[in-house]
Amino acid sequence: MNRFEYFKDIAKNAKVLGEGWDRILEAALIMHGHLCGAMPLGFRAGRLALKVLGAEREPNMAKIALVETGVFHAAACFVDGVQFSTGCTYGKDLIKKLDYGKWAVTIAIKKDGRAVRVSVKPEVIQAAFKGKFLVERKKGVPPTEVPQEYILQPFINTITRPNEELLDVSEIFTYEFKPTPKPSFEVLRCDICGEMVAENYVRYKRGKLLCIPCSEYEVLK
Repeated sequence: MNRFEYFKDIAKNAKVLGEGWDRILEAALIMHGHLCGAMPLGFRAGRLALKVLGAEREPNMAKIALVETGVFHAAACFVDGVQFSTGCTYGKDLIKKLDYGKWAVTIAIKKDGRAVRVSVKPEVIQAAFKGKFLVERKKGVPPTEVPQEYILQPFINTITRPNEELLDVSEIFTYEFKPTPKPSFEVLRCDICGEMVAENYVRYKRGKLLCIPCSEYEVLK
């Protein structure tokens, strides 16, 4: 069985979550590339947030996901699960990392500000960090080289267990959205490298319209 067939077989377990969720999990596995403990937790957390809000998986740009993971720590794969279950993706600029080093996500709807925060129960995180999979990862073993029997059943359990065994959910609250610029639909050509640049990223220097690298300006964050 090749990896894609393997992922499709595992994803069948998500049918318990409702129609079509097996296909979404299959896509998440293909993109993510390996089995682990955190991605399915993000998947479940994002799905539950949508359910509580009575919202659909985002096809456009109507909601955002605020994930509390960070970088340079184990189990940051949580974010990929959130992206796929909610449809709040990096490409649509609908997901933000808060860099708290925690396994939680807030989903907020732009139209009315309704939001909910879903976090992984402490005991679930503690059990995952004591599991055989993360013991091997701590040794530096790549995820795909960890014996699959160490993670297959825990992965399936995360997908199929009841929400209340895995996750804590806040009350619905109002999230205050800050004003943001309207997206640009215009492009210009850099006078030095000749590449196309979104209009709102073009810089003017010495009479030329330049992309940021050619302008040598620093990117403000």
